[in-house]
Amino acid sequence: MDWFAAHAGRAQPTRKGEGGGTPDSPDDATIIASRDQSGGRRATQMRLQQGRTIVWIPVSLVCGLTAYFSLAIEPGTAVGAIMLLLVAGLLLAAIRGRAGAASVLVGFGLAGFVLGQADTVATGTRVLPASTGKVTVSGWIDEVGPAIGKRRRMIVAIDVINEVKPQYWPGRARLSVSNDHVGTHVRGDYVTFQAWLYPPLTPAIPGGWNYGRVGWFDGIGAGGRVASALARNDAKPGRPRWSDRLADLRAGMAERIRAHLPKREAGFAVALITGERTGLDNDMREALQLSGLAHILAISGLHMSLVAGGVFWLVRALLALWPMLALNYPIKKLAAMAALAAAGFYLLISGQAIATQRAFIMLSVMFLAVLLGRSAISMRNLAIAAVVVLLIAPQAVLTPSFQMSFLAVMGLIAGYELLGGWQTGFRAGLASRPLYLRVLILILLMLAGLSITTIIASAFTTLPAAFHFNRFAAWALPANLLAMPVVTFLVMPAAVASVCAMPFGLEYWPLQVMARGLEAVQSIAVMVSGWPGATKVAGAMVPQLAFLSGISLCFLALWRGSLRWAGGGMAVLAGFAAIALGSRPDILIERTATTMAARMQHGELVPVYARRGRFAVERWLLADGDDAEMGQAAKRSGWTCADDMCRGQVQGKSVLWLGRKATPPHDCRTVDIVISANPLRRTCGYPTSRQLHIDRFDVWRHGAHAIRITAEGKLEVTTARGLSGTRAWVYAPVARRKILQVDPGPWVEKPGTGATTDEKTAQ
Repeated sequence: MDWFAAHAGRAQPTRKGEGGGTPDSPDDATIIASRDQSGGRRATQMRLQQGRTIVWIPVSLVCGLTAYFSLAIEPGTAVGAIMLLLVAGLLLAAIRGRAGAASVLVGFGLAGFVLGQADTVATGTRVLPASTGKVTVSGWIDEVGPAIGKRRRMIVAIDVINEVKPQYWPGRARLSVSNDHVGTHVRGDYVTFQAWLYPPLTPAIPGGWNYGRVGWFDGIGAGGRVASALARNDAKPGRPRWSDRLADLRAGMAERIRAHLPKREAGFAVALITGERTGLDNDMREALQLSGLAHILAISGLHMSLVAGGVFWLVRALLALWPMLALNYPIKKLAAMAALAAAGFYLLISGQAIATQRAFIMLSVMFLAVLLGRSAISMRNLAIAAVVVLLIAPQAVLTPSFQMSFLAVMGLIAGYELLGGWQTGFRAGLASRPLYLRVLILILLMLAGLSITTIIASAFTTLPAAFHFNRFAAWALPANLLAMPVVTFLVMPAAVASVCAMPFGLEYWPLQVMARGLEAVQSIAVMVSGWPGATKVAGAMVPQLAFLSGISLCFLALWRGSLRWAGGGMAVLAGFAAIALGSRPDILIERTATTMAARMQHGELVPVYARRGRFAVERWLLADGDDAEMGQAAKRSGWTCADDMCRGQVQGKSVLWLGRKATPPHDCRTVDIVISANPLRRTCGYPTSRQLHIDRFDVWRHGAHAIRITAEGKLEVTTARGLSGTRAWVYAPVARRKILQVDPGPWVEKPGTGATTDEKTAQ
């Protein structure tokens, strides 16, 4: 029994004699009436929630998963076992009708925690804990990405690393490789080559996005750079898989597209059809982000709905032309089956991203509802899709793709549920209108619907966009009003036609039509991105308050009744508070200490150099709410630099930064804060309670550092590894000599490799 239904209509009884008067007295009558009215409002609210427990289940799962991933230490198996017993008890009580919705949702929250822990145990990725220098690697090619300039990305399933002890071999490695070194090798080949290997990336800023965790759940335990040509090794056979055939199909489709279109439009078309975005022009990618059109690149509900909906409409229309079929067979159900098959094919060729999985699952539920004669689009369908996605990939709860996709669709369904009655009545009144007026009104309704869709989707995705990317588009509404009709009526139909025509070699003309539409979309993106204030920078947010804001958005969308608007108000308040109270350190140090930035006298971050550590510095500026480019920020006053050494004053503290080529000066013992890209080895003396030394060994152990100087002059230091906690995906660094078979002698890092290469690969 639904808990809301069971409790609907229960008003709080009054206690006899309460208030000190008789029930017939005017004051008591007023009190009783007030309570009856209050109880009636509560009963009405509960009555509106009847049958809504299922839509709250994914929210409970999200809460449990978030609680698990937020822990500072990895919980023991006993914790998961106890929670699993509690889940079983609550499930049994619910089956027997002794537990209401509140208990059921608590059970699903605990189940989310157990699910996250079970997925972590099952993943168990082996991680390389130290840089290796040049080593000889043998393994199977799992993936070869498209060329990006002179290099490309390759993922290798490691079999043997000759110079490394077997207990330290990672499961898979993501490597940067020259196009010339790849040669004719394909997925599944067993190859041998030389490479520099590095541990997974740690966050660029303490508390920031953990690329190492993402790679860990993908089975990636190392990064690196290939140093020699790949040589086919006959010691072990290759292992081709069905996924390799699918990848080859996607690559072949991409090549056919590139053969017929200019480079810029080809990269855009490949991204929309196959999901491969590496060939997209960087300037175009930036323009799409600034204009609020970047969602076009994410193959999600929009693209899946256009493909499946277009196939559904076309098949149903063609079958309706045959009277014998239309009168004797359920052509609507046949069209639904064809549309589902088209959506499944699109899922396979588009890379199976989280948003695409959600869209396919929801479309599958929708078309299944059509086959069973039920309502096609509902919040329950979205809840089922969310649960399935979380069961397949529990770690997806942390990704912006999952959060933005489900929040946007949740908001759209809730919004159109509110507008549904009005829209139906309005359309019914059009029948008596003249034809020209009906056409005009329908066009206006279409534009109004597009505007409402953009406003709702933007409102519900602004939070995850600000949290993960620290910025959001200010002109998303006009950009979408201009671009989405082109995408809907020109680009995607032409994309479907080109894919259907490829087996017959007739894709040229559909691709040309698609290219014209993409040119229009690109022009709109460039125009809107150039408008004043096209992007707003939010800065770092407090995770707890951001989570509260997200749950409040769910309440706004899922709760029925006037109380839902309190969720909207709480979402806005918590979101602004999360931004206002976000961390703004005074000093930030990159994970290898080869660059740093400090908040100078004008209150803005100033990096020591304009070229080093671009990836990290760009993350720092965005997290600080600063939309300046790295070069602009480096031109700000504050640092005095010479001979790879910089000095400055930060909040009354003297700061000295020493690069790789710098020699510690004689007065470094008197400096309050010394940061060195090399080991200091006490050359600047011993640090005191008011003096801080951070060198190459410190960042090697703890990753990126953030320093906050309090009003009392105290130094508060946080580190990336410290905030990441002791989790399964957080490796403990070890000395290089401990993982190698033979002591390699002094460490010499190859120029042009290391953190910068790994960062580009991780992106």
